[in-house]
Amino acid sequence: MDDLELDPVHVVTKFGIVAQTKREAIESVSEALFNQGYLTNLIDFQQDVFAREDEIPTYIGHGIGLPHSKSPFVKNAVVGIGKLVAPVLWDKSKEADLVFMIAVPAKEGENLHLQILAKISRLLMHETFRRDLRNSSELEVKRLMISNFGEPNRK
Repeated sequence: MDDLELDPVHVVTKFGIVAQTKREAIESVSEALFNQGYLTNLIDFQQDVFAREDEIPTYIGHGIGLPHSKSPFVKNAVVGIGKLVAPVLWDKSKEADLVFMIAVPAKEGENLHLQILAKISRLLMHETFRRDLRNSSELEVKRLMISNFGEPNRK
């Protein structure tokens, strides 16, 4: 697990997630965000994500869940990419083995949240991108994200 800065969004990866439920998958990815210092409060952030998920499940097709939240418990905008060992039931009969969690500070407003959501959604529409995600190591996924988001700015 490591992070990569994408201006103005960071990416955290966590692969090999063992989860039996969507809740466990979301908890695992959000714990990675917390452990990397992107969240101020893990439990409250998870409650925000689960509340959003209860409104409208975030399964987007192709075995991908896209939970997201604008939350006061997020320090910096970040995308957590989780790869599960085995798919979990995400919405009714739909299973997911990839999780893209978008976390944006509440103070950032809707614009940044929607820009990240739109960019990731466009990328995930491409079969080759999804295949590359599933067949790549964490380092290769980071390179893939750089090639699609542009060269990161390092602090």
